[in-house]
Amino acid sequence: IHGVWPDNKSVILNNCKMKFLTLYLQDPKKKSELDKRWPQLRYEKLYGIEKHDLWEKEFLKHGSCSINRYKQEAYFDLAMKIKDRFDLLGTLRNQGIIPGSTYELDDIERAVKTVSIEVPSLKCIQKPLGNVELNEIGI
Repeated sequence: IHGVWPDNKSVILNNCKMKFLTLYLQDPKKKSELDKRWPQLRYEKLYGIEKHDLWEKEFLKHGSCSINRYKQEAYFDLAMKIKDRFDLLGTLRNQGIIPGSTYELDDIERAVKTVSIEVPSLKCIQKPLGNVELNEIGI
């Protein structure tokens, strides 16, 4: 998970930070469940769970835009529910697309569309030697 980004049906909302808003995650079980689905890969596991820098950044940037509808706990519960519902890695594997191999973008789009109504947003990055790598799937 990169984040859960609310929108108003025409534009993705972000940077709605409210003054004095901070991240408040205390439940160790909730943090452990969140870490399983939304690991903070730039940090060692225990540091990531305790300091939750990525979760805080994403909540303040995007979750704060939906604070009237989804309080912090509900925002993170929604992120985990969406992750479980779409299981993109499992979906890709079920469609014969295995990480580390080469595929056409159309094949990846078709695979994701088996669990999503809309065409996914595929973001790629240029790697050395002219290789292109899938970096993010937005649904």
